[in-house]
Amino acid sequence: MHALRAFFTDGAEQGAQALVEFALVLPIFLLVITGLIDVSRAVWEENTLAYAAREGTRYAIVHGSAGIPKVGPIHPSQLNPTVYNTGNIVNVVRQNAIGVPNVDVTVDYPNGDNQRNHSVTVDATAPFVPLPSQYMLGGAFQITLRGGSQLVIQR
Repeated sequence: MHALRAFFTDGAEQGAQALVEFALVLPIFLLVITGLIDVSRAVWEENTLAYAAREGTRYAIVHGSAGIPKVGPIHPSQLNPTVYNTGNIVNVVRQNAIGVPNVDVTVDYPNGDNQRNHSVTVDATAPFVPLPSQYMLGGAFQITLRGGSQLVIQR
């Protein structure tokens, strides 16, 4: 009888110790899991932005000075080449950035025009708010993710 009582008594003390250890380890474990999820989300969003920027750059090189509709600057003397008819490029980037909100698009022609064999650069950026920041800090901490592409105009 004494051995049976000792068996059940020892188990109760270990159960309480396991409960305390679980209570101490659980928050750290959840923080690691949400961190892994956030890193995965950030990598996915950055890859999506890179893909969308590439599609926008592809649209820009196909619709250069000989494309229909033409996008980009008309001639090299234009003062601000990034604002002439680039709305189509911006729309293509935003349509291909599926699942990424608040995408900001920048289109640049480093050579100053949209002639054949000149390059075009498209950058897509979006804010990323990690889950702990979103739920515990009201979104106070955010990271800007960027995807970009530069290609040579073919038409």
